[in-house]
Amino acid sequence: MTRWVFVLTVAVVIAAPTGARAGAWVRDKGEMFVALQYYYYETSRFFDHSGNSQKRGGKFKKKEINPYIEYGITSQDTLFLNLFYDWLTDNAAEPSSSNSGLTDVECGWRRLLLQQPPQVLSLQTTVIVPTGYDLDEDPRLGYDRFGMELAMFYGRSLQWADRYGFVEGGVGFRHYFGYPAEQIRSYAMLGQDIWEHFQLLGAAELHYGLNNGSNKNIGTNITVEPNYRLLKVSLGGRLRLRPNCSLVLAYYRHMWGEDTGAGGGFYGSLWITVK
Repeated sequence: MTRWVFVLTVAVVIAAPTGARAGAWVRDKGEMFVALQYYYYETSRFFDHSGNSQKRGGKFKKKEINPYIEYGITSQDTLFLNLFYDWLTDNAAEPSSSNSGLTDVECGWRRLLLQQPPQVLSLQTTVIVPTGYDLDEDPRLGYDRFGMELAMFYGRSLQWADRYGFVEGGVGFRHYFGYPAEQIRSYAMLGQDIWEHFQLLGAAELHYGLNNGSNKNIGTNITVEPNYRLLKVSLGGRLRLRPNCSLVLAYYRHMWGEDTGAGGGFYGSLWITVK
């Protein structure tokens, strides 16, 4: 049971929803985008190694505050910083366990490769930096391993019934310096204005572990499962409060996986653009 508790925790921590992802588009020079996000997740089930949904024997809950910042250093280059602070609880075993703290920091650079309206193409590099949390504490906050990711994004603006929309997608390769498996990560997202101040948002995201991770013993009789796979979908909306300020609310669900948690939750974000 301890193994599955860890599998669920890690999969949740490193697989945040696509709430503030800017995808293919970059920021104007000197423009800053800030998103303050709150995530909630819970589950009493997990996907086993064959992708079957199983009962865990207890409920896992996660609450997360996620500040996200982008800044345009040129008209083609955007830097970003992604921070996560988690509160984790699990009652699958007696006594129940809880943990909290700053998880892995993600930072990187997005470069605009092509802009031919209404479409754009960009390349993004991401560095994953652990923050010194203790792997002997349960539930664990992450892998405690450095990592890097290279991804390509494509986006296209749409016009439907005289209202704005967009579609975007991306695929990336993530490598950890240590036991976790390498991953192919892809996503697709669709946004469509329903009326002037409201936009409908839908997304799907796939993390596909390549099963090339090696088991890593941490503490007494604890084995970390490095090879998870996960498909999640989300549906929500964006309410434009002002031209530079929006509120985003969405529900998300883990639809399929291997060696990871099932379940789902919701998130809310406040988006602010400063020029």
